[in-house]
Amino acid sequence: MSYLAERFQAAVTVLVGDGAIKERLAAAYVENLDDLEDTEFPATLRQAFSDLELALHAEHPIGREPCVRATVRKMSSNEARAHANTIVMLYAELVRHSDRAEPLRVVPSGRKKPPKFLSEGG
Repeated sequence: MSYLAERFQAAVTVLVGDGAIKERLAAAYVENLDDLEDTEFPATLRQAFSDLELALHAEHPIGREPCVRATVRKMSSNEARAHANTIVMLYAELVRHSDRAEPLRVVPSGRKKPPKFLSEGG
């Protein structure tokens, strides 16, 4: 599993735990995803993560409260659910992408003769 998929797995684990959706969303994001950069994502997922990041950093914090917690506190439960669904969708896509292997490529070795074990009979 890729590094990003592991981070999202940890976030999803928080999302399915106990407590109100807004509390779980804020905890899942702050504890597992807040330090990620959209450039770390496959091109097809960058916009979805960027939109999530923007949505969860919309409000200015009061005092020492993290920006994400201030934003989530002001959103409705339905909005929080939608953002939680985005985290689950991104996780599923990251897992799906991490299972794909790069296609094999022929890489010239620069050798003019084959290795001994291929050229010897026996």
